[in-house]
Amino acid sequence: MAVMVQNWKGSITYHANSVEKVQSVEEIAAIVTDGNRYPSPVRVKGSHHSTTNCVVAEGGTVIDVTGMNQILEIDREAKTIRMQAGVMHIDAARELEKHGLQFFVNVELGNLTVGSGACGGTKDASYISDGEIEYGQVASYCIGMKAVQANGSILEVGEEDGELIQAMRSSYGLLGVIYEVTYGVKTIRPMAVEHVAYHVEEFAARLDELIGQGRSMMLYLFPFRDRVVVEYRYDGTGEIQSRSWQWRLRNWVWKTGSPAFARIVTQFVPFRRLRSWIFDRYNQLSQWVITRALRGRNTSPADQIIRYPQRAGFASYTFSIWSFPRASFGRTILDYYRFCRDYFEHRGYRCDLLNVGYSIAEDRQSLFSYTRHGPALTLDPVSTGSEGWDEFLVAYNEFCSEHDGTPLFNQTKAITTAQVGKAFGPEIERFSALRRHHDPGDRFYTPYFRDLFGTP
Repeated sequence: MAVMVQNWKGSITYHANSVEKVQSVEEIAAIVTDGNRYPSPVRVKGSHHSTTNCVVAEGGTVIDVTGMNQILEIDREAKTIRMQAGVMHIDAARELEKHGLQFFVNVELGNLTVGSGACGGTKDASYISDGEIEYGQVASYCIGMKAVQANGSILEVGEEDGELIQAMRSSYGLLGVIYEVTYGVKTIRPMAVEHVAYHVEEFAARLDELIGQGRSMMLYLFPFRDRVVVEYRYDGTGEIQSRSWQWRLRNWVWKTGSPAFARIVTQFVPFRRLRSWIFDRYNQLSQWVITRALRGRNTSPADQIIRYPQRAGFASYTFSIWSFPRASFGRTILDYYRFCRDYFEHRGYRCDLLNVGYSIAEDRQSLFSYTRHGPALTLDPVSTGSEGWDEFLVAYNEFCSEHDGTPLFNQTKAITTAQVGKAFGPEIERFSALRRHHDPGDRFYTPYFRDLFGTP
């Protein structure tokens, strides 16, 4: 009988022929090479946090690698960490911390499995250390992978493999089942954090100046208050204070407090304008607390990572994301604020949680990098997934594509073939050629990616 599978939020449901929990590369190879017992498509399951149908293996086989969760080696001299694919990002970050090391990119989603991070899109602001701008995507620092190919053979890919490793870093499992990864890491340093509020007009006018300060920038966006709060992160001073209260408070509000409050208001306040007024007052309070209380000079970089529950509960949220060229972002964010207000006025829907955004350096380390063609900033609506969210995303996607945005295949829901082609036309052709070479029988290919790439 078919097995029902859902993503973490429960917003995506599909029925696989089977879900196979594996402990070894030999088990993976046996599954991949037995198409009669284990039908296509073959997809890999980590924490299943993706918000799009990239996770779906309808009628196919799901390989659950969460049991392959061993950290195999930490090399302090070479500054590398080698792991099985099912290790969680937050567990690896805490282990690195014990060895005086850290990831270059510490994404908020601690439940991200490192195999998924190595071959998919992630979001975080680029960090700047000693004047050097770092990449903002986890996969960009994956320097080695081992994968089981469709014929059961082992594919080993390293930095010397040029376009192939670029393709692997954004392959979403389409080139093989990744079971082991190696990341480059760096010596841990204390991280300072502070928050500054701007009127959106001021932020847009001063964007180049603010970026020129040389600090990492995460954005909290308030379209209905015309405000932007920038979370600045940069190298701090003093002895590192791990698990600082500032990050514990910030992460609790983001993980539990705000989603729970938003869901209660959305479900139990029947009048949309009253709901909107309540959200505005809550956002006003949030801005006050963020800018006055959440600051520190010597926090641990790992503290910004959040460990979420194994399954989404009452207090949970979802999101979407597009990136936009930095050169035109000042105009884009002003247009987006107007778009949000107009959509609420005419359609009666607004996101019940904050929008966020990130400033990210140009990054050509992966083929489908969303900053492949230059530095960018993002606009990321966030919601509990309440009624109206899916319809909002369709309009949001149209807005973003018209403003030369670039989506993520695993985090931008409801994108179309035309929108993907506009953003990644040449890259799709190059990737498709590699995919046909490594998977000529379409063992890993799914209807979702067929539709996105516009291929039969």
